[in-house]
Parts: sequence; structure tokens; C-alpha cells
Amino acid sequence: MINILLYVSNGLILISLFFYLILILISKNKKITNETGFDITKNIISEFDRINIIASNGKITYYNPKRKVIRLNNNCYYGNDVSSIAVSLVEAGISVIDDGKNKIINFFKIFFSNIKMVYLFSLVAIVVNIVSSTSTDAKVSLVIMTILIIFIYLYISILNASYNWIYQNINKIKLLNKKNNLKVTQYINYIIIINKGIFLGELLIVIRMVAIILDFKL
Repeated sequence: MINILLYVSNGLILISLFFYLILILISKNKKITNETGFDITKNIISEFDRINIIASNGKITYYNPKRKVIRLNNNCYYGNDVSSIAVSLVEAGISVIDDGKNKIINFFKIFFSNIKMVYLFSLVAIVVNIVSSTSTDAKVSLVIMTILIIFIYLYISILNASYNWIYQNINKIKLLNKKNNLKVTQYINYIIIINKGIFLGELLIVIRMVAIILDFKL
């Protein structure tokens, strides 16, 4: 059973990350507007003057809660496909939630300027899972995994709050029609489902660590 949990938990995390990559690639060329990700993002947060949007030369689009800045990579900043718009709006939603003094984001802010660091944690979880085979290993790994799973759980909570805000306000974006609004919200919903897959994988790792500590065999 312990070996089965090893393969299932790591497999679930890797499959979730793989599907995220596939989702981006599939949606990359699906143009839904003549406007850019910057234009759409600026439009939906136009009432929030304290939030800035800048272009980033990096590969990752993210919201920096310490500086109140949405950093859009070139694909999202200039893109007009489903993926670019949806990812940009997710960060816009997070920035608005933060503007409302969200306690979870304030917690993340203590440790990171980029909340998406949680995706690196999922890779750490895989490594921890692989190297843990003894009871002593598992006890240390259980502490690490408890911390990691709390972070991914909180991140999913932030994504859900962002999704809810976007869902309630997306019709205010005059640059998108209702059909494309639906495509964007569906894409964001897929992102949340993928993150739940990562959470479930990490939860199974925790269960495996407990099984190793208890020397549970089946």
C-alpha cells in the first residue's frame, strides 16, 4: 500500500501540472478579442487606483502583494487568447481581494512576493515523497508536507475568491462579449480544479508518511 501511495500521489501531482501545461498550449492560439491582456486587466480593475500593471520580461505572470503590482509576462501583456486573458484576470482578481485586506494574502505576503511559489512546493513534495522510506524520514517529511499542504490549501482559497470576484464583475468588461466571458471563467475554473488535484496529491503524501510511521502494511 505504501508503494502504491508513492506512485499515486506523485502521479497525481505530475498529471495535474501536465494538464496545466496542456491547458495553456491548447488555449494559446484561441483568440477571443482584439484587445490585449493588459487592456482587459486594466479595464476590470479601473476602479482600483492603487493597483498597478506592468510588463515583465519573466516567464511568469503574477501579482506582487508587497508592491501592489500585477506583473504580466509578454504573452499575457500583449496576448489576446483565452489563456492570456484568463491568467491576467486571475491576478487582477487576487489584487482586488488584496486591496480588501485579505488575511490569507497578508499571510503569504510575510513569506513571498510571488504567491505562485506554491507550484515549486509541489515539486518539493514529490522529492520529499521519493526520499522518505523509513519512520525517521517520514516524521521529518510529515512536518514538511503539513506546511506545504497548508500553503496549497490557502492558495486554492485565494483562487476561489478571485474566481468569484471575476465571475461577478466580468460582464463589466465591455471589451469581451458574453460568449468569451464564459470561455474565460471556464478556463479559470479548470485552473482551480488542477490545483485541487495537486492538493489531493499532497494529501496522499501526508497519508503515506503516516502509514510509514505507523508501519502500516496491507
